[in-house]
Amino acid sequence: MEEMSKANLPTSFGVFSPTGHVVVAFENEAVAKNARQALITSGIASDKITLYRGDEVLSQIENSRKTDNKLFQLGQEEEKVKRYDELAKRGCGFLVIYAPKDKETEQVMSILKPFKPKFAEKYNLLTLQELA
Repeated sequence: MEEMSKANLPTSFGVFSPTGHVVVAFENEAVAKNARQALITSGIASDKITLYRGDEVLSQIENSRKTDNKLFQLGQEEEKVKRYDELAKRGCGFLVIYAPKDKETEQVMSILKPFKPKFAEKYNLLTLQELA
């Protein structure tokens, strides 16, 4: 698995593809920070959780549109980017959590449920799984 960081976004054929990760959007950055802390308190390693502010998501989208290394493609990928764009413009905070196994994903979503995610999906090898 390619290690993910803000400086090293995992891609497949130039498309944002953090396989084994859950991407979750929250009402705002403060809620995302609190959700991150809840995950850590529950035993999930902090290096498995990446926090993004809405402006950072917008910056990534904008940068991808200016280069040949796109985070999006036509169809499903473009629709996903539109969704991220809309949430980021509303000031949502985002978490990207490494949770490759179903049991880990269930644990993560159970911890995050009280924080009322606006959106959550898991990147599987060949599919996206909508979680919230």
